[in-house]
Amino acid sequence: METGAVDDVENVPHFMGINSHRKPLSRAVESMGFAMVYFELEPGETFSGGLHTHHDQEELFYVLEGTATFETKAGPGAEPETHAVGPGEFVHFERGGLYQSGGNRSDEPVVALAVGVGTPRHGWAETEVLFDCATCGEETVHDVVADDPDDERMPDPEEMTLVCTECGTVIEVE
Repeated sequence: METGAVDDVENVPHFMGINSHRKPLSRAVESMGFAMVYFELEPGETFSGGLHTHHDQEELFYVLEGTATFETKAGPGAEPETHAVGPGEFVHFERGGLYQSGGNRSDEPVVALAVGVGTPRHGWAETEVLFDCATCGEETVHDVVADDPDDERMPDPEEMTLVCTECGTVIEVE
């Protein structure tokens, strides 16, 4: 048995600077078989860097306070849908299912938990994002490539690239 407090867990904001209060609770527990992250999102902050899907994890977001807004798309060029998730509500995303991104579009803070099941940390090679490809001239699926995909920490943006699955164009993450 292990006990702990959220306040004692190291704050590890997203490497792209899109949130300021992100505490990976599962890193504080040895040998945990799933991921769990505590978020406090200020207005305009997001959970992740954009529309993406994981092939190695399913995710569940549970909102404790405020209202989080999630955007989903079935794939490139599909019409986006938005979903408001309020206190005491959750949203679940299957592995390799919808592309999703969530954040705080309100004027009040959002406090939420994210749980990822399948692996204790998602692998960058198992993540796809939707992004506009300048070469293709449209939104396409991009693979996420990290300089060191086995690195356990959140990478710096300079250590990541996006690669268009249609044409192979490489985009540096900034």
